[in-house]
Amino acid sequence: MARRDTQHIPQTAAELDAKWFTSVIGSKYGGVITGVETEPIGEGVGFMGELHRCNLTWEGGDAAPTSVIAKLPSKVEKNRSLGEALAVYEREIWVYSEMRGELGIMMPEFIHAELDPNPAPWLETLFVFLFEKLPIGGVSWVLDRLLSLGVKSPRRYLLVMEDIADARPPSQVAGGSINDALVGLDLLARFHAHNWMNRDRRDANPILWSVGRTPKVLQASYRRNRDAFVDRFGSLIGEAMIAKMDEVQERLPLFASQMEQGPWTLCHGDYRLDNLMFRPNGETVVLDWQALGWGRAGWEVAYFITTALEPHHRDEEQMLLRRYHQVLIGEGVQDYSYEDLVDDVTTTKAVLAHRMVAGDDLLDTGMEGGQPDFVDVLVQRVVGWVDLEE
Repeated sequence: MARRDTQHIPQTAAELDAKWFTSVIGSKYGGVITGVETEPIGEGVGFMGELHRCNLTWEGGDAAPTSVIAKLPSKVEKNRSLGEALAVYEREIWVYSEMRGELGIMMPEFIHAELDPNPAPWLETLFVFLFEKLPIGGVSWVLDRLLSLGVKSPRRYLLVMEDIADARPPSQVAGGSINDALVGLDLLARFHAHNWMNRDRRDANPILWSVGRTPKVLQASYRRNRDAFVDRFGSLIGEAMIAKMDEVQERLPLFASQMEQGPWTLCHGDYRLDNLMFRPNGETVVLDWQALGWGRAGWEVAYFITTALEPHHRDEEQMLLRRYHQVLIGEGVQDYSYEDLVDDVTTTKAVLAHRMVAGDDLLDTGMEGGQPDFVDVLVQRVVGWVDLEE
């Protein structure tokens, strides 16, 4: 899967031509690609990468796909840098090529992937050590150094996968229905149960990180971006919410540690509506595996509900959590009570509001051709679910 520097790994849509496709997948299907038409998809939805639908014209070929999806790293320097620091490109390629049949959930078919090997894998251990030992001010300085290295990274990545062309993609900005949320929660519960306390899968690759990893990084980003965030969103979220986020800032290492305690499970890492595809036959396909990790199940349940549904659905929160928990128990999980789930969800909602500030610092969310109100919608939606009295 890894390629040498002398070999070609396309990094732009223009390079995804017929000659290249024939060289990498022609023999797989026994044919030759004679033409390729590409179109960008999902603009303004994902920040870490580019998605291109590639319509293929074949000469010969046995059950050859007429269209595939190619995923490339973001061209936005800030986002590419963060993606490199978080190992998202390498992780997703590994998940599709090595883990696809083990996770107990429907994913697009893996077709092809290439990446350059990591020239300095020891750097991650060094940076994690510094993030854990330095005060927050020092962590901020080291974080800047790490991100500057990411901008300069020469590594190339490419993932080609099945085009789920027959499915309905929900809109994250528009928000989902309760029915969409219930389908998503049922699927999430089965995924969590399938991977519950599975150490072999958790430990299969050192870049599968916990959801509570390096909390000082988020504290550093919060500290330096808080005032700008409040200037932008303060009138929308209110003083009580700002005070709640400041409280999380002080207690974040404790909350992060709690989210790593057993029982834990594998977590998709970005389980939200934009990454679910509902097929007419009732199947749901889950996309975007850049952030696969592990942690308490309630973390991911809270992430899904608060990003998928408007806060006016809070009256139905108990019903949603009961539904998820019933499916989880029905799949054989016996060591995670409903009360544990509620406690984890309550904590996570506050932590996610805090992460809105850090994310606004680390990501460029105003990309050309994107949806400029996406982050505004997400911030108001997430903070609207926070329990201020807790």
